[in-house]
Amino acid sequence: MKPLTDTDRAEIKRTLGDKALLHAAQHPTITFRSTGITGTPQSFEVYGELTIKGRTHPVTVHGKGNGDGLVRGWATLTQSTWGIKPYTAFLGALRLADDVRMEFDVARLKPANGPGC
Repeated sequence: MKPLTDTDRAEIKRTLGDKALLHAAQHPTITFRSTGITGTPQSFEVYGELTIKGRTHPVTVHGKGNGDGLVRGWATLTQSTWGIKPYTAFLGALRLADDVRMEFDVARLKPANGPGC
């Protein structure tokens, strides 16, 4: 497998903003609004609503904390639920599945200030 060229990267960026995928010109933001949380700081689930391309659907985010402020989490998303056609490139040689796993790391958490905190 050869490394991506600058032309390849430009094509990927253009395709991601296209109407079939994220349609970034019309929908520049993706939002998650939590509606509940269960578990412990070491192992938890956050329930909420994810909005992509103007469509809102429920999502469960799974997470684990290490006690030192590092939090890792993940959620599995079905792209077509939000009207996203799974990404393909290079004449179909590169394809993503409809289900994708989104992962994140948070290196430092600070207590929130304000009502209810």
